[in-house]
Amino acid sequence: MTNQEPNTSACEWVDIVNEENEVIAQSSRQQMRAQNLRHRASYIVVHDGMGNILVQRRTETKDFYPGWLDATAGGVVQSGENMLDSARREAEEELGIAGVPFAEHGLFYFEENNCRVWGALFSCVSHGPFALQEEEIDEVRWMKPEEITARCDEFTPDSLKALSLWMSRNNEKDHGKPLSIMS
Repeated sequence: MTNQEPNTSACEWVDIVNEENEVIAQSSRQQMRAQNLRHRASYIVVHDGMGNILVQRRTETKDFYPGWLDATAGGVVQSGENMLDSARREAEEELGIAGVPFAEHGLFYFEENNCRVWGALFSCVSHGPFALQEEEIDEVRWMKPEEITARCDEFTPDSLKALSLWMSRNNEKDHGKPLSIMS
């Protein structure tokens, strides 16, 4: 029996977008990663409403920053999927979070050497228990934003940008309240 990566990303189709976040093509997730094509992703800050952020350790089989810490849940938006549906799907698949309100915090653009992405930022309050998707997440833990900042070199850069935007765009009284929902 051979060891196969559990990730089925080669079969996933994603929308490729331009600088204005307009769909211009579709590609496989594998091709998107290999060619660093601009795409969309959902980012969900999962917090407990008391200042703690749920942090994930990514598995070593992930196609993007394997083994790193992640300050947000979420992932690549599938072709034809809207951002909120992607966020809800990812939260349920990765963490078992379902049936909770999501607050919307707008769009952002992130670019570095191996990633060009339009992100949709969401948040939700959850206290667990969490059902981890073993193909994607090794462990989760609660951390304060200051702890995340102190260990920033262990975190995926895109999730740090999402967390930073969430913290700057919202004040404590708005955390967890549903806002207008984007498509």
